Amino acid sequence: MAILSRLIAPMRNGMNVCSGARRFVRVRVQNTPRPASDSVETAASRYDRYGRMFLGSACAAGVGGVCLYGMAGNREMSISERSLAWSPTVRARIRSTFTYFGLGLATTAGAVVALHRSGTSIRLMQIMSQRPVLSFLIPLGGLMLTNGVNASIPYRENSANIEKFGLMLLCNGIVAGIISPLTMLGGPLLMRAAVITGGAMGALSLTAMCAPSRQFLNYGGPLSLCLGGLALATFGSVFLPAGGAAAAGFHAVYVYGGLVLFGGLTLYDIQRIVHRAETSGSFDPVSA
Repeated sequence: MAILSRLIAPMRNGMNVCSGARRFVRVRVQNTPRPASDSVETAASRYDRYGRMFLGSACAAGVGGVCLYGMAGNREMSISERSLAWSPTVRARIRSTFTYFGLGLATTAGAVVALHRSGTSIRLMQIMSQRPVLSFLIPLGGLMLTNGVNASIPYRENSANIEKFGLMLLCNGIVAGIISPLTMLGGPLLMRAAVITGGAMGALSLTAMCAPSRQFLNYGGPLSLCLGGLALATFGSVFLPAGGAAAAGFHAVYVYGGLVLFGGLTLYDIQRIVHRAETSGSFDPVSA
């Protein structure tokens, strides 16, 4: 027995040493400070969760508002009901407006494909990463300039309006240059985003058509203020560290807040276009 105890004693001592080492490693791991990247990732996920909650709440509030409005029994005519009494002039105005809109979408998509196949999208991505401030200001100024000049040129009936059409194509080219780096994400992801965006815009347009014809026209002022705040948030994020918690917060603001804001702008623009087509003496389908 004495010999056996002598043989077992070193094994017990080794087991005690191993268990002590495991406790020491466990304590050191627990007390080791987490790297900053983990805290930033936690902040980013928290802001992303808050953004999803805000977006879901806005959608639920919108659906609930539509249901309550329908239950209230307000019988003001909607655009779809008023369209039955439209004159041929109003129909032609609205048809030409959405024809130009579809043409703009097609030319923008074609320009994005051309930029991607030529390799220009990669160079644009490099420029945006190296000079973020100029990459924000120059396209923004170009869009404002082309749209402002286009709106200042009167639309002539029964004319080609080449200058307005050229400015519209230039504006679409600037938009294509802004979004062309997104093609590096891959085709399936872009197709999914395009399908979801198209479905959302179609649903919002249908909502604007079925709502009372002037329900969203009073939202122009608040939406413009929110758009200015969103632009400031987007511009302010350029000066923040890319991996910081503040940058993650600003990212959640202009991603999820932008979704809600541009949904409201879609409702407003649909009814604004129809209202101008019905009441304006001279109508510009390009800048409508």
